[in-house]
Amino acid sequence: MFTRKSLATALTSVAMAGAGVVALSAPAQAAVPGTEQFKNVATGFCLDSNAARSVYTHGCNTGAYQKWTVTAVSGGYTLKNQATGYCLDSNAAQSVYTHSCNGGSYQKWAITSSGGSYRLKNVATGYYLDSNAAKSVYTRPSNSGSYQKWS
Repeated sequence: MFTRKSLATALTSVAMAGAGVVALSAPAQAAVPGTEQFKNVATGFCLDSNAARSVYTHGCNTGAYQKWTVTAVSGGYTLKNQATGYCLDSNAAQSVYTHSCNGGSYQKWAITSSGGSYRLKNVATGYYLDSNAAKSVYTRPSNSGSYQKWS
């Protein structure tokens, strides 16, 4: 699951610096050693992908398709799937998929703290990574619901 101790430390540092909105923009204490598994708070399923570049949630396991390398980049973070080597990507139509890593803003995510869990906001669209009980993954406007929270 997301490394709570190191991410909490980074968030505390940002909050103590007087930020009104707690957002990670500093490098990489979000991940130690950089590979994470993201579990949806509402469903208990983990963010998953496949070689066809689909993104969905699935029962959590130790497979590489559920492991994401989180890397700090200018303006946010990228999430690269360990099994495929593709980056988590989105578009204005609110679809989520993986694509060859290209450094574009649709592949950048802001990670924010929300009551002990984390929310991932797409930098290009402003929409949040979201899921449902049918294991679909997409982005939606902020609603603060537990389907938009990941641990």
